[in-house]
Amino acid sequence: MKRSLFKILVVILLISLPVMLRQSYLWMTALPSQITIAAGHPEGRYHGMAVQLKTMLEQQLPIDVQILETKGSLENLELLRSGKADLGFYQPGTEFALAALKPGQPQTKISATDQICFIANLYSQVLHVIVPADSGIKSVEELKGRRIAIGQQGSGDLAASLPLLRHLQIGLDEINPAYLSYQEVEEQFGKKTLDAVIVTVGIEAPVLHHLLETGKYRILEIPFIGALTRKESSFYEYEIPAGMFRRMGPTIPPQNLQTVACGAHLLTRESVSDDLISEVTLIILHENFSRQMHLNELFAQGTVFARDTQGFPIHSGADHVYNPELKPFLNSEFVEATEGMRSFIVSMLIAAYLLFRWAQKRRDKAKEHKLDRYIRQLVEIEMKQMRVDGNHPDDGPALHALLDEVTSLRQDTLKHFSAHELNEDRATDAFLEMCHALSDKINAKLLGWKIDRLGEKITRS
Repeated sequence: MKRSLFKILVVILLISLPVMLRQSYLWMTALPSQITIAAGHPEGRYHGMAVQLKTMLEQQLPIDVQILETKGSLENLELLRSGKADLGFYQPGTEFALAALKPGQPQTKISATDQICFIANLYSQVLHVIVPADSGIKSVEELKGRRIAIGQQGSGDLAASLPLLRHLQIGLDEINPAYLSYQEVEEQFGKKTLDAVIVTVGIEAPVLHHLLETGKYRILEIPFIGALTRKESSFYEYEIPAGMFRRMGPTIPPQNLQTVACGAHLLTRESVSDDLISEVTLIILHENFSRQMHLNELFAQGTVFARDTQGFPIHSGADHVYNPELKPFLNSEFVEATEGMRSFIVSMLIAAYLLFRWAQKRRDKAKEHKLDRYIRQLVEIEMKQMRVDGNHPDDGPALHALLDEVTSLRQDTLKHFSAHELNEDRATDAFLEMCHALSDKINAKLLGWKIDRLGEKITRS
């Protein structure tokens, strides 16, 4: 009865296991109900892309997207690390460039258990040095002693301005630095309280067009571009085509202008859902997104441009999109999350099997062995032969009968045991040896009885 109940329970477990695994998989890989994007200040291009990404995500997925206004790349990175943001825009090299401003403070280290991961490179952020058109500043060498907007604290603009000033061999103490927002830059240019601005933004950024399309400002050329890109790994050479911002006099820039640029990355944390990051990556790579956001490099070069990681490991969800042939059958989060559970289940199954075998052996030992009945019969035959010594004339037929009983018992026993049982069970060996020993005793008495009878015949003759 107990054995039947155990079998029923095992069958029920095997039937329900696929259902349990499926529900566990759905639960483990479920998308979050809400995510947060660290997007920069409202005047910047990061914020515009965050709004577009929010719209497309909420249209395609059952999630709520919140947008955080921040001071820029460094704050975005800190929000990601602290778990207060799930996605964040970042300008490569910002953290290390701004670390020079606070040499006494240790850099925030990436958690070993939840590191920052790369999703996509979105566009080139181009470095511009802009001055009023009527300014007496004709080259970047004349920036010394001027009031220059170099970006807000913690921003990518500031992170790009510092290596540029080092390249120009201009120290912060040799200028009057102003840490202004884009709106404040426009206001102070209008009040003529600002001499220049160093801004690192996408070529389509509104702040550039607000300033340069008026014809009241011009862009200064940066000398020795090759040396700057060699010293600063986050920069690469970039050419602004003539007439990019204004094509009717005055043309801005009047000819192709050599400058530098760096990427604009969308980052996340390693712990964020693979499925969510895959959806985000698909949206970014879709031509509708790049067209609407004027991401011409991303639209033209696609995955090649998007995968320019510059130092961050690619999130597994994004990697599944870039390399679909490498996507595992099971979600990696589910595999990792259930690793402990699977080990526990396997251990429990092994323990249950061993416990069952132990209980079965104990139960078998408690029960009467199949040989017990035959051994008792053999002992009874042995007791009978002890009462027959073979010295009487009528002992012969009794000994023959006992010998036949032993033979019949042995044959009956062998019929009830398989060859495997005879080979594995040592009790059968002992039983057969007992049979042989008893047969030998009876045969010995029978031989003595025959000798006695033969002696009697000889004596009578």
